[in-house]
Amino acid sequence: MKAMLVVLTIACASCMRQSPHVAHSPEAHLSSTDGTWRSFPALLRDSPFTVLIFFSATCPCQTAHDARLRQLHQGYAPRGIQFVAIDSEVGASLERDANEAQRRAYPFPILMDPQALLAKAFVAEYATYSVILDGNGSILYRGGIDSDRTHLRDDATFFVREALDDLLAGHPPRRPDAKTLGCALQRD
Repeated sequence: MKAMLVVLTIACASCMRQSPHVAHSPEAHLSSTDGTWRSFPALLRDSPFTVLIFFSATCPCQTAHDARLRQLHQGYAPRGIQFVAIDSEVGASLERDANEAQRRAYPFPILMDPQALLAKAFVAEYATYSVILDGNGSILYRGGIDSDRTHLRDDATFFVREALDDLLAGHPPRRPDAKTLGCALQRD
């Protein structure tokens, strides 16, 4: 009886593990601040892992995280991680996004998602909402960049960094979901 209980406990624990969620990757063609058009599925194939950061030009939380986003890119792009910001807001324009990318010194492009196809597919409701995907479109992490809103602290929990470290070490993220602390995206 005791052995059967152990087997059932192990079986139930393995059932509770979440497999990566594969989002329906939209066949979106996105204009980019680097002057190119990108097919979203092709974009994912460019790297083993892609970090999408949903962007708002007017969100103070987004602005507060600019330096941390540059640091993430600096630390992980040389290791093959691709970063892109996604502007799914009403009123997005390539000119505004190019100006914002330059003003913020983003070393990665902002992709314009004018019909909010990506925001809808990934259920992005807030600026700084981040999604880490593999080359097949499996969602490996979704949530905030870290545990800070606008006043950045050294003792914050760095969700995206933790997830990338875990993935590069060959492990699933210890925290596949985390709270996002950003402004509501203006999608309508």
